Amino acid sequence: MEKVKSANKQSRAVKSFYMQPKLTLNLTKTVKLNVQQVLHNWYNLLKDDNSPEDSSPLFTALSQENLSKSLESDLELVPSRLMDELVNEKDILDKGQYLRLVQALLVNISDFLFTKPGEFPESCFEIENVLEFIQDFFYQFFDFEYRATKYCVQNMKDLLLLKFDYWKIKLHQSPLLEAIQDCVSSKMLLPERYLTCRKVNYLKNLFQLIEPATNIITEEYIRQLCICYNFNDACFINYETTLIKKKLSENNDPITVLKEEQLHMAQLKIKTGISFEVNNPSVKSQLHDWISAEIKKMETAILKKEDKDLVIDPEAKIQTSLSVAKLAVIIRLLVVDRIIINKSIAPMLRTVAKLFTTLQKDEISFGSLETKYHAPDKATLSIVKEMLQKWVTIIGKL
Repeated sequence: MEKVKSANKQSRAVKSFYMQPKLTLNLTKTVKLNVQQVLHNWYNLLKDDNSPEDSSPLFTALSQENLSKSLESDLELVPSRLMDELVNEKDILDKGQYLRLVQALLVNISDFLFTKPGEFPESCFEIENVLEFIQDFFYQFFDFEYRATKYCVQNMKDLLLLKFDYWKIKLHQSPLLEAIQDCVSSKMLLPERYLTCRKVNYLKNLFQLIEPATNIITEEYIRQLCICYNFNDACFINYETTLIKKKLSENNDPITVLKEEQLHMAQLKIKTGISFEVNNPSVKSQLHDWISAEIKKMETAILKKEDKDLVIDPEAKIQTSLSVAKLAVIIRLLVVDRIIINKSIAPMLRTVAKLFTTLQKDEISFGSLETKYHAPDKATLSIVKEMLQKWVTIIGKL
């Protein structure tokens, strides 16, 4: 008999938001709430840090232990309730929006509980189970770009710390592992660079691929995995460029080395649809662009050293809608009016030909520009005159 009384007492101590009492016309009716409403009630109760008595008559005189058990009990019901609601309920018109709201509420409740581990010892773990259930059964609606819970991030941080320490011993303080650890740590420590659910899954999969090779693990093996699975964070790109720079310092023909690296990059196999940073270009693309920029920089330096005409990037040129004849006349006017005061005309015109483009040509012939500069035709003079008159009107509007 005492056991039955104890069980009844414990049953009364655990409450649920799913069956909410509501007073109508002096009668108390029980209202059934959906998962989103239940989680919203829990979120408000926990967020405002109110006592149960102030928040809901349902939790009047409920101890902290029983409040925690009540939350865990409601969380355990979420998977079955969600299944029932999404299959049978006709009121939920947008299932994706509904599930994303449930996900956001779960994450925010978990983050609050994480700051009070002694008060809700099992609730964060239960929330992780619910989130995994939503990922497994409602994958198409789950928001993988939403932040992971603090509880999940802390567990991953503790796990990775052990793994990295072990791997560093095996690889004798590998620069690659340090780069990956810096990347993950920065995402965990800085609020604006939080780990998303997708990034957590990505890292779990990547480290699971490293695990089987623990006995024969090498830095090159991890590097190839990072390339293949498109670990396109800046930390890994910096590691790769550092390796290339080391090769350049050991070779007398750096441009050839870079072109060989570029060819090698083009042959890399990268799994499609996978990346760590969805907004960054792929590892392959970033390294290709970096190598191309280095080659251009070195070739330009060689031209300068050999005193050859400087090759100007087409995007750096002054692009105009003029013809060569009009450009020549305008330059002639600037010289006559002593706005351009170069002592020698030919070198100045050569520079103009290199720096400017016309409507028809990206490369201006120095000979053509020089001819039209010294012998402008009457038609062009008339057109430029009209252009100058138009400028007078424009000046008045500035």
